[in-house]
Amino acid sequence: MAKFYFAEFTNTESGKVFQKFGHTGYNDAQKRLDRITEEYPKFKARVLAAAYHHDIYKCQGAEEAFQAMYPKNFWLEEKISGITECVILDPNSRKEIIDAVMRLNVKFKKECFGENSTREPS
Repeated sequence: MAKFYFAEFTNTESGKVFQKFGHTGYNDAQKRLDRITEEYPKFKARVLAAAYHHDIYKCQGAEEAFQAMYPKNFWLEEKISGITECVILDPNSRKEIIDAVMRLNVKFKKECFGENSTREPS
């Protein structure tokens, strides 16, 4: 049970917003983000889009592909565990990525459950 995700973080003290691509073995990517924000409470995080696949290496590959297309352009002063590759994106790019991740989820779903599957990943 793995997920590739696109997330947004907000620094509640400064209001600065940045995005992150990631993958996790958690079925719910928000749980991964919650672990980060519990340790660093001045940050809020939310999943913008996610794609499920049985094979965590597929999720890791998706993360690497998106990081190559949208390279790190922002560095945090804090050394936050799990956050090394950050980007600040314009609203158009952000929407394009959300749409692309949603399409990837459909593709992954077909790979995992078959072409005509109506089963939703949990």
